Amino acid sequence: MYHKNNKYIQIFFLYLPIAIFYYIISCHTGTEAHAQSDVYLSVRAGGSAFVTVAVDGFVSSNISGSMQTVRSTIIDDLATSGYFFPSALPDSLKSRSGNVFEQWKKAGARYYLFGQEKSGGKSVSVSLIDLRTALTVLEEEYRIEASNARYTAHVIVDDMIEHFTGMRGSMAAPIAYISAQGQNHELFLADSDGHNSRQMSFSKTLNVSPAWSPDGTRIAYSSLNDNNWLIVMTNVNTGQTDDITQWPGLNTTPAWSPVKAGVIAFTSSRDGNAEIYTCRTNGKDIRRLTNHRRIDSSPSWSPDGSKIAFISDRTGNPLIYVMNSDGSGQHRLTGTPAAYEGSPEWSPQGDRIVFVMMSDYGFDIATSSPDGSDVVALTFAQGTNENPTWSPDGLRIAFMSTRLTGTRRLYVMNRDGSNIRLITNNGDNFSPAWAPSVTGNDCRISSQR
Repeated sequence: MYHKNNKYIQIFFLYLPIAIFYYIISCHTGTEAHAQSDVYLSVRAGGSAFVTVAVDGFVSSNISGSMQTVRSTIIDDLATSGYFFPSALPDSLKSRSGNVFEQWKKAGARYYLFGQEKSGGKSVSVSLIDLRTALTVLEEEYRIEASNARYTAHVIVDDMIEHFTGMRGSMAAPIAYISAQGQNHELFLADSDGHNSRQMSFSKTLNVSPAWSPDGTRIAYSSLNDNNWLIVMTNVNTGQTDDITQWPGLNTTPAWSPVKAGVIAFTSSRDGNAEIYTCRTNGKDIRRLTNHRRIDSSPSWSPDGSKIAFISDRTGNPLIYVMNSDGSGQHRLTGTPAAYEGSPEWSPQGDRIVFVMMSDYGFDIATSSPDGSDVVALTFAQGTNENPTWSPDGLRIAFMSTRLTGTRRLYVMNRDGSNIRLITNNGDNFSPAWAPSVTGNDCRISSQR
């Protein structure tokens, strides 16, 4: 009964759910966990067809720098979007001579994005033009707050992603994560590019496994309180924090139902063993979904709410299983031999499941189809890579890695494993959770869509 051994519980959360899952299993079985590797994965990185966009205009009439910030942020967002790519400025256009559209098109641009300052820099009028047809496909005016001009740029690129894919973009959606602050682990938020980091919890204890509500207003996470791990819920706008679980023991890895308002799945030892449960955010209507003598942990809902992926060591190693949302139909996801797996998360489109796998090289991130086939490694032999989380548009994945620095930092990559970028430069950061997309309605002034 894990809640009776606080030492193991603290170790569980100090070193992240997947790494410590192995530790608990070794204690549970009395054997030392060890990795075995087989050549069973394909490695897929790069090769995506990006839509190339020329960025022009966005010139400021004053020295505030807001327009330049919008421009540079748009270019950076396009480069990290997983869908677009910014076109390099043709040398011939540095003198602004000749047919601008033709020269951008010869430089490889497919679309032309132009920004015109309005109201002395308080807003910007944006037009996106198809260079093949010369038709304007997107036209908006956006407010610019001098204190947060980057947000305007994020909304602009999100609108572009939505126009082309039908999925709301993820640039303006923040990322929650845990940062080690001395002996404590506190909840933080940052923009999706790592800027504008701010602390959300001040509990001076250990906090882990944040998860966003579907409406983006609340974050559920697990917090150590009087030798018990409780699931708490913080309102992002007000900072108010309420307890969800009212019982002692190990309660962690909350996951919000995408279809049932105010319902979470979570891991709990309330009945002795670590199992998967659901309950409402008031702690009522508790329902047990798994019932096995081994450890079941880390639930993740499919986008339609019909399935839940989770981790179990019921065959000896931690592996990913899938069940119906009522607990029936439990079966292993992949068929990879000698595997160690963890941290599953369904993509927003439901077409892939990202997870952590262990090999002789350490922990890496992979995806598979929902039926467990087509396992693809996205990272390989560069430090420890864990805690993958999808962007709400499904184009990117944020994750923790010790690559380059040896310290836990947050990175983002395209869904195929390409274009890996560091987003936190300081601190010991892990367990990212990407917020749902924001509408951008607070930024748009007028719309021709």
